[in-house]
Amino acid sequence: MLAPTRELVSDLNRRARDHRLRDVPAGREVHLADGNQASVGDLIITRANDRRLKLTATDWVKNGDRWTITRIDRRGDLSVRHNQSQLTVRLPADYVHTSTGLGYATTIHSAQGVSADTMHGLLTGQESRQLLYTMLTRGRHANHLYLQVVGDGDPHTLIRPDTVSPGTPTETLQQILACDEAPVSASTLLRELNDPAARLLEAVQRYTDGLHVAAEQLLGPQTVAELDQADQYIPGLTTEPAWPTLRAHLLALAAETGEHPLRHMLTAASGRDLETAGDMAAVLYWRLPALTPIDPGPLPWLPGIPPALHDHPFWGAYLAKRSQLVADLARQVQDHACQGDAEPIWTPSGSHPSTALIGEIAVWRAANGINPQDPRPTGGGQLETLPALWKQHLDRDIARATYPPADARTHERRQARLTALSRADDRQRPHQKGERRPSGPAAPSR
Repeated sequence: MLAPTRELVSDLNRRARDHRLRDVPAGREVHLADGNQASVGDLIITRANDRRLKLTATDWVKNGDRWTITRIDRRGDLSVRHNQSQLTVRLPADYVHTSTGLGYATTIHSAQGVSADTMHGLLTGQESRQLLYTMLTRGRHANHLYLQVVGDGDPHTLIRPDTVSPGTPTETLQQILACDEAPVSASTLLRELNDPAARLLEAVQRYTDGLHVAAEQLLGPQTVAELDQADQYIPGLTTEPAWPTLRAHLLALAAETGEHPLRHMLTAASGRDLETAGDMAAVLYWRLPALTPIDPGPLPWLPGIPPALHDHPFWGAYLAKRSQLVADLARQVQDHACQGDAEPIWTPSGSHPSTALIGEIAVWRAANGINPQDPRPTGGGQLETLPALWKQHLDRDIARATYPPADARTHERRQARLTALSRADDRQRPHQKGERRPSGPAAPSR
């Protein structure tokens, strides 16, 4: 079994051992360096070379060797048998505690050069195509791939749309294949760093993350701590996959309106019952109003800086510079796209988009990190309100440039029906059988 991180490997090893010992007493156990326990019959791996632990006159215990435990003495020393040579050695307790781990699973990097009859691999979607290739070439007869398509449950995970709606396995594979970690030359790296299209995505992320952090600091630790106790009002809410995204939006609303974030949350919760919601946080996020700052954002679909943050002695200047950087990069991307002669890859057959529309689409694709080879003009779906509305606006403009006026009206009606069905589906997806939400205490006043 293979996984990209030591934490996942340790968890897979523990599960594999639990499966092996099902209905079988473990007997005497010893604590290994990876945090797992091992007993006689377990497969372990050594993580450090030690020439003092000799197998023969010319061989010794090496990093990456796999062994089967044959005996555990009272001091914690292990008698082990090498899985390939069948030679035996005694591993001292100190070495066992610091340089061994269960060997049922290992990291992808550690598996380079290793082959097995069958490989079972776990991926999260953050790996590169090079790691994927290494993983899928370890099995001689079969290679099985398992993809993680749900969040990790970490409340401190960065706020991203895929927290609300995880990608499909196909999208996860496409994301991995699009991540190329092959070494590049210094000149290539310098050219990429100076490319405004490559810089725009990171600039947008830093701007939006800055808004979230600033709102949290503006409200103060007490208000944030009270919001993090939301389970008192809606039990189980903070354990939902979409809670980080809902939390960030509530903090932003509170910074804009001056009202306590729990009041916004309970107002949204009072609209309809959450009894059948599979992800209550996702449902509440959809019910909350969008931000309406006085000043527009640096891009049509990005929120502006709320007045409370705009006047802040530190955050006001910082966010203004971040906003200006996004606007400057977007202008460069648009100018470059409008000056090009070649048709963009996304241009539908028979379409004649205007130069202005080509520039707007280029900015949208760069700001959302859409793969340059993706033939879809505006990429995949958008979950947040403002980006979703702007995407619909761009799609309508593309339709007008593709279809004659009569056909365009028919196409727009068809698109409107599909959009309505899609939005209804997005709203209904979280609704599954769940527990009835009991009433909680009243929200604190502001």
